[in-house]
Amino acid sequence: MAYTAYISTKEGDNLSVRNRANGDVVTSLTNGTEVTVISEPIFAGSRNWVQIGTNRWVAHEFLTVIRSAKLVAKRTTETINGLRIYQTRLIDGTGKVINTVRAVSGRANKQTPSHIAGSQTPLPFGIYKFDFLGSVEFKGGEFGGVWSPVTPIFKTGRSEIGVHYDPSALLNNADSGTAGCFATPTTKEKDIMTNFIRTYKPTHLIVYEG
Repeated sequence: MAYTAYISTKEGDNLSVRNRANGDVVTSLTNGTEVTVISEPIFAGSRNWVQIGTNRWVAHEFLTVIRSAKLVAKRTTETINGLRIYQTRLIDGTGKVINTVRAVSGRANKQTPSHIAGSQTPLPFGIYKFDFLGSVEFKGGEFGGVWSPVTPIFKTGRSEIGVHYDPSALLNNADSGTAGCFATPTTKEKDIMTNFIRTYKPTHLIVYEG
């Protein structure tokens, strides 16, 4: 009965993890984090709780299941010229991983995600919906010729976020990275991402701390 779900908080904040249903807080997970639910909901302290590991419980209302095609991006400690790498799985509607690409976000000297508009920091962790399914528009310059806009489903001061290609990611200059969007760093990965979006029409981009 185990199934995959994603943390989805309305304010875009972290979710507390407890040692039992309505128990003591032992840690927290970022918005968007992928978890495996291994129990039926248990009611305690005015809400339902589900188990996601040994002595690890979270409130059921802050989890969502996404059964359609999606991009699931886990931020790693690896870097490209100071830009943290997001290992991104391209998953079809059956849950099969079709391919994996890397992505970057924000500027090299600003790698802490934030909700502040214009900060040029990485996009906040969480779940985003594609505005136009299967659409990859042309957008030139530092957008690398491709653009798929997404909208956060949580509260944030950030806007005008999209998936594109960063032609300067490997150049280590002032244009390396993004102003806060989500970008592939090579033309090969750009083509893989573009083909996936057009073919499988993902509904969501999910970003979380690994």
